[in-house]
Amino acid sequence: MVSYRITEADLTTATFGISVLSETTLSLRAVWRPDVYPHMAPWRRPIEPRLAGLDLEVLLALVAPDYSTPEFLNPRPVTPSTNFDDELSTVSRLPARVVDRDLDDLYPSGRPSALVGPAARVLERIVRALEEYWQSCVRPWWSPMHANLSGDITMRAVTSARVGLRPMLDDLSPALRFGDGEIHAWNPSGPHFDADARGRGLVFVPTHFTPHASYPFNADAPPYILYPALGRGRLDLPAPAPQRAVQLLGTTRATLLMNLREPMSSTTVAARRRISVSAANQQLRWLRDVGLVTTIRDGRSVLYLRTSAAEAVLGDLAPTATHPAPRTST
Repeated sequence: MVSYRITEADLTTATFGISVLSETTLSLRAVWRPDVYPHMAPWRRPIEPRLAGLDLEVLLALVAPDYSTPEFLNPRPVTPSTNFDDELSTVSRLPARVVDRDLDDLYPSGRPSALVGPAARVLERIVRALEEYWQSCVRPWWSPMHANLSGDITMRAVTSARVGLRPMLDDLSPALRFGDGEIHAWNPSGPHFDADARGRGLVFVPTHFTPHASYPFNADAPPYILYPALGRGRLDLPAPAPQRAVQLLGTTRATLLMNLREPMSSTTVAARRRISVSAANQQLRWLRDVGLVTTIRDGRSVLYLRTSAAEAVLGDLAPTATHPAPRTST
């Protein structure tokens, strides 16, 4: 468990972000142990044939037996979303002492052979292996992955506006606990330390690849906390829309409506449906005009969410002549 000492100002100024490099590195957990991440099977199964052509010796060595990964491959995102090439380029220029320190921290009893040798040579092999892995196994899936992660952040912003910051934070993960002046993040296999995060800029990062909470490997690293994203496992298209919805709306609009399980921007909808943003906007405007979606504003973004009429059409509610049945949560 990690305990961060914070002030109320640290919470109110905390940000949310996505690191493409970190998510790519963490995905190696599911390559190593797919049984621990069954929700990622829609991604893991199709990439299986591609793995044989990669440097799996070094890629799998980047995940320690306790599921930890090297600190230098998990940069704290300083913007809402990062660029893989930029992050990997930064890694490729790291000093040898940083690479050696983080790999020794990862394997205090001795590194596996793939990570043994001069730091420059080991780092070059890691960068090359990650670049090939990204291109072959992650980049083709990054659009729906990113849509899930950004959709989670959007939902957190909407929830915070509706019910307040603390209730939103309390809902991030059962593995997180917010006390007086502290955050406690629990992971059964993670490192354990106490750190002073006051004034250092706290970042919350959604990920597909932790069931609990993850955090830096050492107390000196910039403070961040990874938590399970709401969209974990939503890499397949949603289940087909009910036939009555298809008859009323057509397949395209009914399926798009199925995607709005939480408030989303047209960009997120387009990424999940793998259609253009202009096409998503056109369909969303039509659904809004007939009263099946409504909009709310989150900063400069317009978010779409289903109305109760849409819930009834899709069968999330089972309306009767007088009293509709209560909605059940999933």
